[in-house]
Amino acid sequence: EPHGAHGYLINQFFSPEQNGRTDAYGGSLENRMRLATQIVEAIRPICGDRMLLTYRHTPVGRGYGIDESLTLAETLVSAGVDILDLSPSSDEQPGDRAAPFRGLGVPLIAVGRLDEVDRALEVLAEDRADLVAVGRALIADAQWPTKVRRGRMDKILRCIHCDGCHADLREGRVVGCTQWG
Repeated sequence: EPHGAHGYLINQFFSPEQNGRTDAYGGSLENRMRLATQIVEAIRPICGDRMLLTYRHTPVGRGYGIDESLTLAETLVSAGVDILDLSPSSDEQPGDRAAPFRGLGVPLIAVGRLDEVDRALEVLAEDRADLVAVGRALIADAQWPTKVRRGRMDKILRCIHCDGCHADLREGRVVGCTQWG
């Protein structure tokens, strides 16, 4: 899954506010999409047809909006992306920007603090996504999916959003949950 969201490198190339290049990778929308498109085109043959290729993108970002994101998504789906992982900006809810992407014919993933089962199920029930991505909840409790499937939500060690796991990552330590003791 190439990570083209949240100001990471691929997203910086796509963002007109962050991309000040004057070569084939800057300026026009077509040029700003070039890096993401080339990455997908390079990965697709390696993955073949037996592996799904997802792409993570923030639909509204620094200097761009839904229309430009939709053009990017159409281009990436044509280049071989199987699933779009729509990661919202910090002031949006998971799945809020999914509607325009529905016409692309690929499944959509919602992500962003969906560690509470009810919230994740709500996003799915409201058809804001086909799949939900859960990250920190799995760091807190690796058995989260099993407990959900078995209806044992009362046994889940819930993420408290202290960002201890992110601190571990930033400091180069083994990532863990502060609740583990």
